[in-house]
Amino acid sequence: MVREQNVKLMSKIAIYEKNKGRQEIPMNSYYKGDYVRIYSLKAVVHATIAFVLIAAIVIMYKLDYILTNILKVDYKQLAMYLLIIYVCFISVYWLASRIVYARRYEKARPNIIIYNHDLKKLREVSEKEVVKSRGGVVIHDDFIDF
Repeated sequence: MVREQNVKLMSKIAIYEKNKGRQEIPMNSYYKGDYVRIYSLKAVVHATIAFVLIAAIVIMYKLDYILTNILKVDYKQLAMYLLIIYVCFISVYWLASRIVYARRYEKARPNIIIYNHDLKKLREVSEKEVVKSRGGVVIHDDFIDF
């Protein structure tokens, strides 16, 4: 038997899963620290790739100057300069990504709690209906769920 309450609850769950749930539900499988670390590490890897590509583009742009002064350039000093720029770039990017992913997790957490509560409520209602359909007695056990 289709009940209006069940349909509303299932619709609410389906709308969440289709919209925000696509991004937020996978977060539920991680602790906050693990989620932030994993995605910050991914961001650092992507930033490293971006830095290498930007450096390659700059080298190709300045290739004429590099080839004319190939013997005059102090490569040790150039390498230190690039390393310092890389470390600064990655540090800023890593810190920004940690802040962004921590906020994203905190923002999604209340929605995930509501989603899990709705799923639990739907499961309980469907279990009661199964018991009723088999001729059993349903005992209402209402309590506060934290």
